[in-house]
Amino acid sequence: MLRYLTTYWPLVLFSIFLSFLVVIFEALSLWFGASLVQTLFDTSPLNTEIPDFNLENLNEILKYWTYQLIRRPEPIDSLKIVCVLMASTFLAKNILVYLKTLVMAKINLKIVRDMRNQLFAHAMKLPVPYYDKTKSGNIISLILNDVSNINASMTGTFDKLFIEPMRVLFFITTLFIINIRLTLAIFVIFPLLGFLIAQIGKVVRRRSKRVLEYMAGLLSILHETISGIRAVKMFNMNEIETEKFKKENQKFIHHSYRSTSIGAISSPLTEILGVVVVIILLWYGGSQVLTKGGFGAEDFVRFLIFLFSTFTPLKTLTNINNTLQRGFAAAERVFSLLDSPTEPLGNLLESKPLPKFENSIEIKNVTFSYPQCSEIVLNNLSFTIKKGSIVALVGSSGAGKSTILDLLPRFYDIKHGSILIDGKDIGRMDIAGLRNLFGIVSQETVLFNETIFNNIAYGFPVASVEMVTQAAYAANAWEFIEKLPEGLNTIIGERGVMLSGGQRQRISIARALLRNPPVLILDEATSALDTESEQLVQAAINNLIENRTALIVAHRLSTIRNADMILVLENGSIIEKGSHEDLLALNKRYKYFHDIQFAATSETSDKK
Repeated sequence: MLRYLTTYWPLVLFSIFLSFLVVIFEALSLWFGASLVQTLFDTSPLNTEIPDFNLENLNEILKYWTYQLIRRPEPIDSLKIVCVLMASTFLAKNILVYLKTLVMAKINLKIVRDMRNQLFAHAMKLPVPYYDKTKSGNIISLILNDVSNINASMTGTFDKLFIEPMRVLFFITTLFIINIRLTLAIFVIFPLLGFLIAQIGKVVRRRSKRVLEYMAGLLSILHETISGIRAVKMFNMNEIETEKFKKENQKFIHHSYRSTSIGAISSPLTEILGVVVVIILLWYGGSQVLTKGGFGAEDFVRFLIFLFSTFTPLKTLTNINNTLQRGFAAAERVFSLLDSPTEPLGNLLESKPLPKFENSIEIKNVTFSYPQCSEIVLNNLSFTIKKGSIVALVGSSGAGKSTILDLLPRFYDIKHGSILIDGKDIGRMDIAGLRNLFGIVSQETVLFNETIFNNIAYGFPVASVEMVTQAAYAANAWEFIEKLPEGLNTIIGERGVMLSGGQRQRISIARALLRNPPVLILDEATSALDTESEQLVQAAINNLIENRTALIVAHRLSTIRNADMILVLENGSIIEKGSHEDLLALNKRYKYFHDIQFAATSETSDKK
């Protein structure tokens, strides 16, 4: 946290300077306020003899120069001087407080901005396995809720962390100047107070961290439920999802209350101990004044004023400790994310030379299991994709088809075997440059709440309107785009909700066409579409893969009849390979898939 603060050290130093001036003027206003006793009730002639300078006489020296400034022949004139001095010092103090607040607000907002930017940028660099094991709601909570907690902690404490200790230091110093013995006797109790506050702070920090974890759970449920609202309504899960949210919300409230109840002890505790100190002081100091035991009325009043003024910053520091502990609990979670290892992503524009694809991609003896999972997904897998060829992957669910597609752009790194592009291991390539070789069109189309133009040009910032239009034509998307109210400038809603499935898929294909990658990855791009949409999308895919290398995972075998090589996978191994005709002739697993699929199609046609 200090590293973020020191970035703006000129503003921090300026704020400390303003805090120093605030305390000076506040101390002066209190000092002059105590002089009212002398002004109103002491009519003795003004002492013109300067006391000898030593530590014991420091109080008398300060009072002497105060009297020189205030005392006039007429008491009413002295009263005017005191009032003017008090008003001036209070006015100056509050102007400085306002300036200091503005400076600290600027520092705080800049730090929160930097932290949120860094957190989001770091999240973008985290590898896919991190997202596999982390709830999306937790990451959203970290970037928004936890940083907001840190923000609240900074806003409420950073300026006070500068000014309150200064106040305590100045006021206690003044108390020592007025009466050393009495001050020592009173402040014996403060180490005990500090110990109790520290122990309470530890509990608050632990409880606050747990509260933030439950808040992340709440956000996760909220995000998942709203994202899947159609499924919730379709399966009549409204009540069950509501009950689940209520239970998680109750846990959050319960732990929030416990955290607050523990933190709330410190303020009354400080005040109770303060009252004990005041009672002792009133008895001892008052008896000294009444018996004329060397403690004058003016000194006693001034001592009381500064002592009471000391309690306020001490109480504030107690509350600051609890606020800071909540902020530290949030910071622990934030920095745990920032400490998570990222992908070694380079800058694509600085990746020189960019990887090229000239000859072939070779998957060589690859054995793979997902992180923290013992089940083998790919078992000693080997095959080659030659440039310009179309290779299709077929198999049952869980055979490892999509895993292969994830390994090529290094969404996961392999530990056994190798993947080579033109003989170069992709594990040694710059990831940004490697991913520039691939274009992906998947079953789950990823679109953003943006214009059609921006969705097609995603990842290609220099695209012109003409280039985007040509890509839309080639993807069979222009026929519906030109009918939209604002054409390419139409905003399509979150995840492209304003478009049909086939339209979303064609936008995705247009995006891949615009990027013009040498290798295309198609992951069941037509499996979720109706017959008419499938035909339009398949025609777009044919335009897309023309004169390119393509790796296709297909559920519908009709879409891969013309593939140069079809690989049949089972339990992470290749059990058959060849062309469509060759595999049918083998009369094995591929023939089985073909027969059951086309038999089902034939039955459907007969029923119609």
